[in-house]
Amino acid sequence: MKALQIFTELKKVQPSTVQITHGRNREELEGRLKLPDIHFVDDTWVSRAIWRTRVLRFLIDYWFFRRAVRLAERIAAEMGVCGDDVVVHQTEPNSPVLPRIVSRTHLNVFGPINGNIYYPAIFRRQEGLGPRVRRVLHFPLQRINRLLFNDLSRADLIFVAGGNRTTTSLQAAGCSEARMVNVVDCGVPDALLNRPRVVQRGINLRFVHYGRLVFHKGTALIIASLAKTRHQVELDIVGAGPELDSCKRLVKDLGLDARVRFVGWYTSHDDLIASFSTYRGMVLPSIEDANGIVVQEAMALGLPPVCLDWGGPQLLIDHGRTGFLVEPRSVEFITSQIADHLDRLSQDGELAEQMSRLARERAEEWRWSRVAEHWMELLAGLRRAYR
Repeated sequence: MKALQIFTELKKVQPSTVQITHGRNREELEGRLKLPDIHFVDDTWVSRAIWRTRVLRFLIDYWFFRRAVRLAERIAAEMGVCGDDVVVHQTEPNSPVLPRIVSRTHLNVFGPINGNIYYPAIFRRQEGLGPRVRRVLHFPLQRINRLLFNDLSRADLIFVAGGNRTTTSLQAAGCSEARMVNVVDCGVPDALLNRPRVVQRGINLRFVHYGRLVFHKGTALIIASLAKTRHQVELDIVGAGPELDSCKRLVKDLGLDARVRFVGWYTSHDDLIASFSTYRGMVLPSIEDANGIVVQEAMALGLPPVCLDWGGPQLLIDHGRTGFLVEPRSVEFITSQIADHLDRLSQDGELAEQMSRLARERAEEWRWSRVAEHWMELLAGLRRAYR
């Protein structure tokens, strides 16, 4: 979805932009969305054989990158453009670890690269085998990439969206910091920012938490926090997922049935956004979000967020000004601090309104049209530098 947003926004600024993606997206992009200038990499007997071996399955991305870059070079030749007039911008994947392929005839840009986000130390016992292996092997793999798969380090420009954690990872893979530029991971649709901001007044006890209900989103932490609030703070949980039943049990065990409502999924995103006018703020104590689109959306509408000082949200929120961040020191500390912030926001209308205005101002920096223009300016500067 992010790659699709990037393509549609960049194309508004630069009409000659084309998109290359896997053939499995053909029906959706050409059939339902009817998007122009989409090109597809279809599976071959080679890719199918790689996938079936399981042992070599990790090479499937490398196979796709090679095919996609070669297709980009053919498309450029057919369009009659060559050399540094062409930028091959690989927007996915956002992982800093996966090996890449660069074009040998055109300029190469990667990103926004994020990733390198793992559970805080206090939650490592709940970490699954896959995430644990990725965390332990992250920097050893980057050193292998530096020796064997160094195309990423040969990029002309890398968009970095994960702050220092991503920069450090890329440097371990041999990438020069001089070729990195910090950018936002994802923009916010102009239509969302054109909506009226939620004006905060007086006392409002209602907060919202939304998204897929999985462990790392921290839904249970919010429920436990409500049991510690001094005021009758209420929470709407929008979404569903594997943690739904355990969260319902926790609500019952803590005697919070009258204060927690499980809304499920809205039929449309517009309906969700329309509901924001009834809330004082949003809560997302996620322990593994590399960015946090829901945080961006909430801030765009004027809902002060309460999140952990971890991962993507810590790059989006200015603590005490546009929202609140809680250090992941311990579960007891997290739940107590969230409870304090919910109490304070619910009772202090002036504080909530000030945060709402500042959150909206910050979100303006993420307006997709502005982000796309900034990225195109960076690409244009790159082309000029090589002429």
